[in-house]
Amino acid sequence: MRLENRTVKLKDGRPCLLKSPAEEDAEEMIVHLRQTSGETDFMARYEDEIRITPDEEKRYLSGLLADPRSLLITALIDGRVAAAAGFNPVSPNEKYRHRAVFGISVKKAYWGLGVGSSVLEAVIEAAKAAGYGQLELEVVSDNERAVALYQKHGFIIYGTRERSFLLRDGSCRAEHLLLLKL
Repeated sequence: MRLENRTVKLKDGRPCLLKSPAEEDAEEMIVHLRQTSGETDFMARYEDEIRITPDEEKRYLSGLLADPRSLLITALIDGRVAAAAGFNPVSPNEKYRHRAVFGISVKKAYWGLGVGSSVLEAVIEAAKAAGYGQLELEVVSDNERAVALYQKHGFIIYGTRERSFLLRDGSCRAEHLLLLKL
């Protein structure tokens, strides 16, 4: 699925272009994923666990554009990827057709500017257009900024999975399970 390009205005007045990444964006998408994974323990993987090649990422991005039930959006500020977000079906099975899983990553330098809200609003709109009935995600329970963002947009916490993340330092983090009825 492809998002029609649109420009939003951030809290600091800068324009931010929301668009679907294409094959030519593969290397920058990998850089973004590595950077955001290295900036916080709230991401699902460590920076050094991202081993995807540019060719693999190109195939992935091409597949997303061709899939009417999946979407990836990037937020570009000054021509550079500041955030990425998207959704995929929970399962291809009919009984799960109404459910999509959602994910987002925002570079730390852009936190607090409204990038996350802008991308999330576009994702919600596209998920409705794709025929989904709900968006779901998991978020580290002490990621207060993210929890507040999701709740601001109507997500509800319906459970908590204790000891969900095991960090390299041996500590554990719980994850909230959230959903948004569309």
